[in-house]
Amino acid sequence: MERNALVIVNPVAHNLPSRRRLEEVRETLEAGGWQTEWRETEWPGHARHLAAAAAERAVSLVLVCGGDGTLREAACGLAGTETALAPIPAGTVNIWAREMGFPLRAEAAARAALEGERRRVDLGRAGDEHFLLMAGFGLDGQIARTVSLRLKRRLGAAAYALAAIREALRWRGRPLRVEADGELVEARALMLVAANVRNYAGLVDVAPLALVDDGRLDLCLFQGEGLAGTVLHVLRVLLRRHLRSSRVLYRQARRLRLEWEQPLPLQLDGDAMVKSPPVVEVCPAALWAVVPRGRRPRVLTGPLAR
Repeated sequence: MERNALVIVNPVAHNLPSRRRLEEVRETLEAGGWQTEWRETEWPGHARHLAAAAAERAVSLVLVCGGDGTLREAACGLAGTETALAPIPAGTVNIWAREMGFPLRAEAAARAALEGERRRVDLGRAGDEHFLLMAGFGLDGQIARTVSLRLKRRLGAAAYALAAIREALRWRGRPLRVEADGELVEARALMLVAANVRNYAGLVDVAPLALVDDGRLDLCLFQGEGLAGTVLHVLRVLLRRHLRSSRVLYRQARRLRLEWEQPLPLQLDGDAMVKSPPVVEVCPAALWAVVPRGRRPRVLTGPLAR
């Protein structure tokens, strides 16, 4: 592949770098001998189409200046191609960038991407949608569904916190049957997370054993009825003791099948989904991702590839 790159910019990202910072990114790319094209997203899902079109043109690198949601869209477009993905963090939390060891400053992140190494990583899939980080059903999905986009842009992570408090007060667990690689579990679920990474919301590790290249998703099922159970789960997670609880089921699996009386709300990488597919599975080694040179992210195993 030639040294060419597409830079996708989400103009409404919460922490979008200033014009001067973006110009520094452009100068870094040009100084490195890269031919670059810059595109802004114009509607939800646009990043997927831009990334897919870049892969068809054999562009070697797609840099996404946005949050985890925009990064997920681009990953959907790049799944199964030879084009690599790298973040220029500009979102509310930037979990993927943090897990991969990228600097949070735009120019430094761009430099890390150009000097970095390529690595095959897994993607998750729920129905027709891929995800980089995690699929969250139940309370998690309900929070994403109800958080105000206007407040999200103004308040960032605080908007999620406000929505979480409001929804936790009224959310009730629902009957759920989960089949994980053939093992069947029945529970009253407050929340179910199928994770590709460890960190959740930039605060805690809900899936502390997750790896992005092991060909498995980490299932964390929080069982309970209402607010009291939710509060106890939050405390256990903050204290890193949730895996010891009998009210938490933790499994690693390639495929999950969910059965419910009423579909649970779903979020993928922080974005609410309209539909909740009953099957979630891993897509092993589906994406080329860039890892900063010299970093050994905790969610990776094995050697890196140039």
